[in-house]
Amino acid sequence: MEKKQEIVNHILNKDRVYFSKIYSNHKGMLKNIAFKLTGSEINSDNLIYSTFKELWDSPQSFQDSSDKLVSTYLMKRLIYNYLCSQHTIKRRIT
Repeated sequence: MEKKQEIVNHILNKDRVYFSKIYSNHKGMLKNIAFKLTGSEINSDNLIYSTFKELWDSPQSFQDSSDKLVSTYLMKRLIYNYLCSQHTIKRRIT
């Protein structure tokens, strides 16, 4: 298990090979959660994409979080993103 700072440094340096390993290691877990939340393959994929994009674009958010593991951070972000999308949809309807 790599230290949090090492992970952040790899992403800050735009290390695509390293990031693809993170993606490969965590996509399955996130896919299961995303599908249970959305019930849709396409929406699951979109949710996973936005979650990983946030980590790529802003690794400092992981650094600043209380999460020690990138898997915990990604899972929390995925659920948060889902809840935000549901709130936005409900606001548009009403």
